[in-house]
Amino acid sequence: MDNNNRIDYDPIKSEADKVSVKQAVGSFVNFLKNLFSIYDGVDKQKTVEDIRSDIEFSAINIWILICSILVASIGLINNSPAVIIGAMLISPLMGPIRGIGYALSANDFKVLIQSLKNFGIMVAASVLASYLFYLITPIKSETSELLSRTKPHVLDILIAFFGGLAGVIATTVKNKATTITVVPGVAIATALMPPLCTVGYGMAVGNWSYFIGAFYLFLLNSVFICLSTFIVLRLLSFPKVKFVNPKIERKVKIYVFTVLLLIVIPSVFKFYHIIHESIFIQNADNFIKNEISINPEIEVLTKELNYGDEYSEIVLNIGGKYINDEQVNNWKLQLTNYEMGNVNLEIHNLQSKAIDEEELLNKILVDNDKKIMSISEERDLYKSELQNILRENKALDELNTRILTHFPAIKSLNYGQSFIDKDGIKDTNFVFVIKWNNDTLKNFQKSYVENFINTELKTFYSNSNNVLIFNK
Repeated sequence: MDNNNRIDYDPIKSEADKVSVKQAVGSFVNFLKNLFSIYDGVDKQKTVEDIRSDIEFSAINIWILICSILVASIGLINNSPAVIIGAMLISPLMGPIRGIGYALSANDFKVLIQSLKNFGIMVAASVLASYLFYLITPIKSETSELLSRTKPHVLDILIAFFGGLAGVIATTVKNKATTITVVPGVAIATALMPPLCTVGYGMAVGNWSYFIGAFYLFLLNSVFICLSTFIVLRLLSFPKVKFVNPKIERKVKIYVFTVLLLIVIPSVFKFYHIIHESIFIQNADNFIKNEISINPEIEVLTKELNYGDEYSEIVLNIGGKYINDEQVNNWKLQLTNYEMGNVNLEIHNLQSKAIDEEELLNKILVDNDKKIMSISEERDLYKSELQNILRENKALDELNTRILTHFPAIKSLNYGQSFIDKDGIKDTNFVFVIKWNNDTLKNFQKSYVENFINTELKTFYSNSNNVLIFNK
């Protein structure tokens, strides 16, 4: 037997008594330091070279960027997350953003100007490509993937920050094989491309709220990726640019510090605003779920959650059971339980046809009592109003038949008249709730159906009534 395989101790016997408690604690602390340290294996020279090389935008990079933007734009209107992820993997958007973070950490004003210039080229090329695509294509569906990029959320910003941290840490290590999956993962997580595509979509369809919201989201993501790069490179003590002339060095530091403040301060205020808006939306959703939707007789058809620093409101269009003022006041009192004591609650009742007729008849009787009409006059007026109601119901039934005949893509159609009491003023609206066979046909034909309904109603009624149309 080989002597190298022979041992002269008992492996079962514990040797813990040979190590003191102090040494054990020290060893454990050193183990934790080595486990979480990001200082080991850092290649500063190679990292700087990689960041500088990614800043430059060549013709090849521009074409790759345009192609990836077009792929992402197709994925957004097709509501395909897989296509969007693929576009993010081939996009070269991260280079100039990291270059800005590096330039700020190294006090390199020349690299900062170069990075900002290429960042502007990147944004302009991306927005122009997506704008032309959405302008030319006949399909302009507002999908869930597209709408989710029209407004910044607090979680999106946190993803950008921590994704940027992971990316720059992976860039600094010598052994790139251990971080081969980090770069594509960061490209997917930070999601810089979809907001830029949404900016182009907003321009193409003329929806400037989409344009502003998506551009805000892109800028905030870029800022927090830049900020994470700055923090890591400063933490790792990457070398700064040295100047022979101290006055020039001081001037450059002032410029860099000014740019840093211009980036960070607005982002902090916006981040604070987004956090409070997210809390408001969460509390409002919990309020609607626990206080209103819990009643099976009440159906919340649409909701608007409008947040402002000084004024916020919840606007609900409710169908099914009629909600009286007493119930609305009770709900307003419950808002304090959801930290929304200063929030305004506005309820719009969308009643069924039978309730509308009952309200109308009660109104007629009250008016008759006030006028002290004779019995015969009351009877004639009552009969006339009932005939009007029957004639209107017949007209609505005929309109229902014509709608279903002209638009076979409609699965079902509910219609009637709603009675709204707002600020003491009573108004009557026509209400149509349309259920489609599928979303694709709905997106293509809903505008034609709405025009058809409005045209048909105008031919029957001499006055101008409001029409509420809900598509499901």
